[in-house]
Amino acid sequence: MIVVTATLLFLLLVFAPIYIKADVTLHVKKAAVEVKLKAGSIGIFNEKIRLAGKALACEGTVTTDVDLKSIDKKSSMDLLKCITVEKIRLSFYNRLSDLSPKIFVFQNILLAIGTTTACNLFHCQLYSESIGTFAEGGVRVRALINFSVAELSFCLLKQGVRKWKTHKSEK
Repeated sequence: MIVVTATLLFLLLVFAPIYIKADVTLHVKKAAVEVKLKAGSIGIFNEKIRLAGKALACEGTVTTDVDLKSIDKKSSMDLLKCITVEKIRLSFYNRLSDLSPKIFVFQNILLAIGTTTACNLFHCQLYSESIGTFAEGGVRVRALINFSVAELSFCLLKQGVRKWKTHKSEK
């Protein structure tokens, strides 16, 4: 009985979804992105990424420079397949002194049409809003994503095997 209970608890931990809140803020004028990830109220990742020539300068949880040519696009896409997006909230912050009221209304109409179309195509909860502000304008995306340890482990294992095969064939 104890073995069965331990096995069931292990399977629950492996296959239960883990929910993460992602908060991404795009600063267009600065050519920078701020990324924050939280699991519940525990901060996991807090990073400011800016474009510095042909590299991405990262400051925060991980401080490094990443060359844009060294990013493996196929591995990144495989890793994104194991993540499920539950909700997305897209907020456009517009500086009130730079925007006329007609454009503000037109932007809200376009966002409503785009949100409705995207919800019908992708079947996820998508919210969009256009907000007037006196501070700097920008775009903010808040998302609720989930994944299971089993999916992530399988995806990372598959990625490792692919790299091992390419490394072995190069020798």
